[in-house]
Amino acid sequence: MRYTLEAVVLPEGSGVDIEARLEEADKLCYDGEYDAATAVYEELLAADETCHRARFGRARAWLFTGLFDEAIAELEIVRAQKPDFLVSRIELFKSYLMLSMIDEAKDEARYILSVDPGNEDVNKQLIYLGDL
Repeated sequence: MRYTLEAVVLPEGSGVDIEARLEEADKLCYDGEYDAATAVYEELLAADETCHRARFGRARAWLFTGLFDEAIAELEIVRAQKPDFLVSRIELFKSYLMLSMIDEAKDEARYILSVDPGNEDVNKQLIYLGDL
């Protein structure tokens, strides 16, 4: 199953074209410009702190730069804000696993597989998790 990021709408009059800014930040992150990407994500979060896609993007940039604790905390906020945002839940699962946070990884795996039993990202990691 392929996941796409859904559109985000900022409050009227915010003056920010969030889709364009998210695309810009995502491209910066893809190009390895993590500090610049983080700055754009933070601009979007200043305009709307509930923008889960900006928060997710910032968390990913932080993961790429080794700020693992900060990234996990951010992904946990995204999970609380938007529990069904599976792309973020998968990233959180992988982050927990990478840091040997096995109980937390199992909890995320259970949720992801309850929504998407054929999820390849989780299923290929089950060997490391044992019984869920």
